[in-house]
Amino acid sequence: MKLSEIWRYPIKSLSGAPLARVVLNPGLGLPHDRRWALARPQGKAIEDPAWHPKSQFFVLVRETALAELKCEFDERSAKFSLKGPQGLKATGNLGHAEGRSIISDAIAEHLNLAPEQAPVLVEAQKFGYFDATQGPLSLLNLASLRALESALGHSLAPERFRMNFFIEGGQAWSERTWIGKRVRIGKTVLRITEEIGRCKATHIDVDSGQEDVNVLKALKTNFGHTNMGVYAKVIEGGLIQPSDDIEVLG
Repeated sequence: MKLSEIWRYPIKSLSGAPLARVVLNPGLGLPHDRRWALARPQGKAIEDPAWHPKSQFFVLVRETALAELKCEFDERSAKFSLKGPQGLKATGNLGHAEGRSIISDAIAEHLNLAPEQAPVLVEAQKFGYFDATQGPLSLLNLASLRALESALGHSLAPERFRMNFFIEGGQAWSERTWIGKRVRIGKTVLRITEEIGRCKATHIDVDSGQEDVNVLKALKTNFGHTNMGVYAKVIEGGLIQPSDDIEVLG
């Protein structure tokens, strides 16, 4: 098996981008992955940077129009840019309160929110705003995705599942047998912690923001579960990049 692509999503529930290479550190996710999130006003996440459930944030499963925003992030400058329908554009430095407000205001405009309903762009202090608390990295076996596509008769962009690593060369659903095992990617070693139970956010097309297919029903009907992908935790860090070999160590 080989690592096909690496994806990062700087702001939770907004679009991400592929990376040419990345250095992993033990216990952490990709640098800057889900480092920021759109907290709900008056919610707990505004004052407390600790982990919170996604109910505390504006997320794709509820605010489907977030999929219409196309985003770019430069990690050297922390500059974040977005574009949306009707000529919406905004650029702000996520390292500064003013820059974060620019981005939050643009998102509030896109979602047609009143000022008191606007999101507050918050920054995680150590552990990013992931849905899981133990495995901050996610792996998608592309063979499993193709099995789902075949069952649906519908192509699905891998980005729909918002995963960090895309894997080529495996058997469909083989990742479900990796739980508790170590996996080597290049010079790094991960421990697979759990399967990823999917939600209705996977029903949403990444370009249009429209619900176009019932992924959960297709998974349950054809495969007897509603999982896609696995979470992992870094136990030995290092540099990885697409085309690196992947080996299940046991």
